[in-house]
Amino acid sequence: YNNLGVVFQAQGKFDEAIDAYKKCISLKPNHAEAYDNMGVALKDQGKFDEALDAHKKCISLKPFRAEAYNNLGNTLKEQGRFDQALENYNKAILLKPNYAEACYNMSTIYNLYGDFEKGLELYEWRQKQKNSPVRAPRKILIWDGVKPLLGKKFLVYEEQGLGDVIQFSRYLHLLKQKGAAVTFKVNQKMHALLNTIDSDILLVDSYADDDKTDFESPLMSLPYLFKTNLDTIPSMTSYLTADRDKVVSWDKRLTKATFKVGICWQGSKNKIDFGRSFPLSIFKGISELPNVELISLHKGEGEDQIKDINFDLTTLRDNFDTGEDAFVDTAAVMVNCDLIITSDTATAHLAGALGCPTWVLLKKIPDWRWMLERKDSPWYSNVTLYRQKQIDDWTDVFNKIQMDLQALIKEKRMQ
Repeated sequence: YNNLGVVFQAQGKFDEAIDAYKKCISLKPNHAEAYDNMGVALKDQGKFDEALDAHKKCISLKPFRAEAYNNLGNTLKEQGRFDQALENYNKAILLKPNYAEACYNMSTIYNLYGDFEKGLELYEWRQKQKNSPVRAPRKILIWDGVKPLLGKKFLVYEEQGLGDVIQFSRYLHLLKQKGAAVTFKVNQKMHALLNTIDSDILLVDSYADDDKTDFESPLMSLPYLFKTNLDTIPSMTSYLTADRDKVVSWDKRLTKATFKVGICWQGSKNKIDFGRSFPLSIFKGISELPNVELISLHKGEGEDQIKDINFDLTTLRDNFDTGEDAFVDTAAVMVNCDLIITSDTATAHLAGALGCPTWVLLKKIPDWRWMLERKDSPWYSNVTLYRQKQIDDWTDVFNKIQMDLQALIKEKRMQ
C-alpha cells in the first residue's frame, strides 16, 4: 500500500495516494516511511498543518530518517517559516552528509533572501539529486569562472522549464563577451526566439560527439560561475526581440483603439505550478474598466476556461503559435500590448526579456527568483511584482491591480 501510494503520488493523484498511505498505516501503525510519504502528498495539496503532523509522526517513529527532516523543511518553507526549514535541512545533512536534496532545498531559501553567494553555490547540488535531468559536465570541462575563454568552445545545455531557458539565456551573451565561441543545446522550437539574443551563438538541438569542446555547463549554473549577486545580475532592458513582420501582422489584426492588456492565468498543470495559477474568471473586474481590452496570451491547459466566462476577451486562436516555433506570435502580440498581466509562468519571463511593461502575480511563497517582499525584480527592470498576502487569496491581489490599472490609464491620458 505504501508503494501504491508512491505510484499514485507520481501520477499527481494525491487523494488516492493519501488513501493508500492511510491503509498502509492501518495495517502497520509504526510504518514511518508511509507517514513521511503522506506528509509530502498533503504538502503538495496545500494541507500544510496536516503535512507537518505526518512528518513529525515519522520522526517520532524513526528519529534518524534524514528524508523526514528534509520533507519537514519543505513544508515549513511553504508556510514561510524559513529559519525552521533551514534548521531541519541542516539536521537532514548531519544525518546524511552530502544529501543533495536537502542542500538544494536550502539553496532556494538563501536565494529567496537574495543571498546568492550561499544560494547559488548550494543550487549546484541540483545536479546530484536523484532523477536529476541535468547533464553533469565532464570534469575536465568544468569552467571555474576564471580561466580565459578567448577562442574557447563553450557548450551550454538547457535544463528545467521554458521560463528558465528564457531567463538565464541572458548569460550566453556574457560568455560571448569573454571571447568564447558559444553553442547552446536547446529544444528546436526555441531557436527562432533565442536567435535574437545574438546570431553568432550557435543553437543546436542534439549533442555532437565533439572532442574540441573546451568547456561545458548547464544553463542554470552560469549565474554561479559568473559569481552573480544582487548588484551584478545582467539586467538589460531587453535581450530578446519579437519578429518584426509578425509584430506588423498582429498590429493589423488588433485594431481596436483600446488600452490593450495581454493576460495569462495558468502554467502547465504540474506539481511546480501548485498555487501559482488563478482562474480566468477573476479578471472580470478588470475587463469592465472603460476602454480596456483583455487579450488572451494563453495556450494549453486552462484554455478551456474561456468558454465559461461572461466578459469580453480577445482570443487569437487562428495561426497563434501553431507552427513549430514557440512563442514567436506571443512575443509579437506582447509588443502590441500596453501591459502584460500574468501568473508566474514562462509568459512572465518572455514579457520581461522583451522589455514589455509587465505585472507578475505571485503566490505567498514564490519561486526563489522573485525573492521576498520587493515590488521590483532585479532580473527584469520592466516588471512589477504583486504578491499574495495570504496563501490562496488572489482577491486582494486583483483589487490592488484594478486600482493601479485605473491610475495607469488615467496617467497615460494626461500625457
